[in-house]
Amino acid sequence: MKTKKNDLLSGYTGKIADNGLYRRVVNGRVIIQRCPERKKIKKHQEWPGQVKRFYFATQYAKDVLKNGEIKALYEKVAEGFNSATSMAVKDYLKSAVIEKVVTTGYLGRVGYCIVIRIDNVVPVKSVKVTVESPQGEVIESGQARMQPSGNLWHYITTKPNQQHKGSFLRIVSRDLPGHTVEWTRSF
Repeated sequence: MKTKKNDLLSGYTGKIADNGLYRRVVNGRVIIQRCPERKKIKKHQEWPGQVKRFYFATQYAKDVLKNGEIKALYEKVAEGFNSATSMAVKDYLKSAVIEKVVTTGYLGRVGYCIVIRIDNVVPVKSVKVTVESPQGEVIESGQARMQPSGNLWHYITTKPNQQHKGSFLRIVSRDLPGHTVEWTRSF
């Protein structure tokens, strides 16, 4: 049902009488729906793991959305019935994924660009790249730079690597909720 003008319910949110209807506003649109039924967990019972994770996700969203810059990031990706809060909860529950790393043509020279593609709700906070010799010694390490698209990161090599065949590339990304994802491969 769609209505153009209804002053009867304007200015109100929450439960409407005892008929089981609930009115809320999402992204400027008024939604009237049935009240959700909630299972009661007795105080002496332990919360299931997923319920605990969701509780921590909502606490994270509540805390992080007090910062205007971070709130703007989540509002930018919210679309449809999603809100900044739901996107922050989703970001907490879903870790970033390092989708693709392009190292073709790496011959151990200075100035080579390693391209990293990371999928996440909002751009991750940092991406650290480490190049190690086949023996495990660190040849170079540094932060990759985010590109304007937000999901591509570039790292420019700064030191020559004579033993580039068999060397290891380790990438560690950290997102806003603090989750780290590690990716390791050999050249």
